[in-house]
Amino acid sequence: MLKAKLFKGFAILVIIFGVLSAFFAIRMIETRVVAEAQRRVQFDMSSAWFVYNSKLQEIQTILKLAASKTAVLETAEKQDWTRQDIRNRLEVIRINLKLDFLGVISPERQVVLRTTPPYKTGDYRPISETFVTDALQGKAFTTTVLFNKEDLVNESEALAERAFVVIEQTPRSMLTQKIAEDRGMVMLGAAPIQKGNQVLGVIYGGVLLNRNHALVDHMKDIIYKKEMYESTPVGTATIFLHGTRIATTVNLPNGNRALGTRVSKEVGDRVLEGNGAWFGRAFVVNDWYLTAYDPIYNYQGEIIGMLYVGLLEKPFQALGQTILMRYIWLLGIGLILSLILSFWLADRLARPILRLEEATNQMRQGINPVPIPIDKASQETQNLIIAFNEMAQALAEREAHLKEANEKLAQANETLTATNRSYMETLGFVSHELKTPVATIMNYVFLLKEEKIGPLTEKQQKAIKNIDNNVKHLVEMIRHYLNLSRIENGVLQPVKTKVSLLTDILNSILETFEPDLLARKMILENLIQEEVVIFCDLNMTREVFENLISNAIKYGREQGKLRISSRNVQDFVEFSVANEGDGIPPDKINTIFQKFSRLEDQQATRRQKGTGLGLFITKHIVEAHGGTIQVTSEPNQWTEFRFTLPCYKEKN
Repeated sequence: MLKAKLFKGFAILVIIFGVLSAFFAIRMIETRVVAEAQRRVQFDMSSAWFVYNSKLQEIQTILKLAASKTAVLETAEKQDWTRQDIRNRLEVIRINLKLDFLGVISPERQVVLRTTPPYKTGDYRPISETFVTDALQGKAFTTTVLFNKEDLVNESEALAERAFVVIEQTPRSMLTQKIAEDRGMVMLGAAPIQKGNQVLGVIYGGVLLNRNHALVDHMKDIIYKKEMYESTPVGTATIFLHGTRIATTVNLPNGNRALGTRVSKEVGDRVLEGNGAWFGRAFVVNDWYLTAYDPIYNYQGEIIGMLYVGLLEKPFQALGQTILMRYIWLLGIGLILSLILSFWLADRLARPILRLEEATNQMRQGINPVPIPIDKASQETQNLIIAFNEMAQALAEREAHLKEANEKLAQANETLTATNRSYMETLGFVSHELKTPVATIMNYVFLLKEEKIGPLTEKQQKAIKNIDNNVKHLVEMIRHYLNLSRIENGVLQPVKTKVSLLTDILNSILETFEPDLLARKMILENLIQEEVVIFCDLNMTREVFENLISNAIKYGREQGKLRISSRNVQDFVEFSVANEGDGIPPDKINTIFQKFSRLEDQQATRRQKGTGLGLFITKHIVEAHGGTIQVTSEPNQWTEFRFTLPCYKEKN
């Protein structure tokens, strides 16, 4: 039933719309929620770097103040760093300002004072350590460096113990051959002890980042406050030594900090090996986070670790699911209401349409239907019924008139067809019968013109020349009307053979037109080569070239050029016949190949004789060979005809 079909159609549309809406909503919600969270993480990374760099700046400020102390300057001038009071003062500064180590290096690069037990002195910093060289040249700085175990022990055995962590492999972690990490990542600063332009030594100090939970906790508290999700902190921060966590707020399942665990392989490959930042979803120890990883560089610009911040993915997934469930509930209610409305609309639309269908079937069977009544249909359907009733009445009246007109038209068509057939047969017969007497006339005209029968006076020569021109025109007319008869009767069928264009056709044509070219002083450029061989009907192809070359001479400019050329185009040869002259007006281009279409000299200085059939026949001959023909022209400049004929291919 129509009502069932309409309801089914409405229901399918509603369901498709609902499914598509749900699909795009799911994608949009998931993408938007996660994307917003990821953008937040990128901003969080900036905050983490602010905390990190603030600590570096704090160390530099402490060292500059310490280097400017009067007691330090006086001691540096005397190079008497064995004094207990100066070491005590610097040790108080280190403890109060929370540095893990503080010491002094002499201009000879020897460590002359340390403020951490066992207060070892006398060792030399390697010359290769750039920060020592720069500090001795008067430059204060802070940076992040790696201390090996020996460097840490020299500063304090406690630092070496604090730096040591056992490496633990976790799911998806970056693999390593090491079982433990004993190096320390250090925020290191140095400031020159300087009097005037003279550098008397370097005061250096720093903070060990291994197990520096205060720093990462500070980052997390500033960025994420105390946000929790199911007893798990939402935000995390970590400092990596290369790919190993040395200070982190990420916890293992047992609640301990995940010290010694490794970064995931995909992140490590990107940041540590690829020298680039990572922003995106990543597996962190035992869960998925929305993360940001930035490389940490040492004083020489080498990557020695990473800074990480991340948000637990679960709360954002839960938020997306909550929003999605609410959307699905609303969508479901909307779908149910839409289906109810669809059923009502289907019923309202079906009734009058069924009546229209019945009336249409009656009209198809030739029965004039009874006018359809207008009931409780919609305004649009009522208008349709009124229009249908009027149309049915008008069609009934028109059918009677058309029946009478068709009978008259059929009689007229039979008469016209018979007349046209008789005309074409007569035209072909007359044209064919004229060929023999015209050929006889041409022979006698030739004999007279060549004075084979006897000498002629000047007036007689002019008369013979006039007769010769008119006979040629008559021959052209006969040939064209014969071809027209063949075309109209559908018997223009080429008999294709191998034809060498230059030898078999073009040389004889150009020889025939040589007097006309000389009379008009035109320059001929024949670019056709002997190797151009085509597969065509010899006589038809000759007529194509005769028509086009004849037109080029007729409508060409005196002393102008006439160029004939060719080029291979796949399985065809494309020929060009171009001449300099008045060209073809733009409004004539589209009619040039029509039957009885003719061009007149634009300056009206001469009227060209012709049947107006040459280009019409030329087009049909080319197309009968499977080719195409077209014309281009620049008014007052040139005209070019391009056409294609099939290449000849040797049979294997």
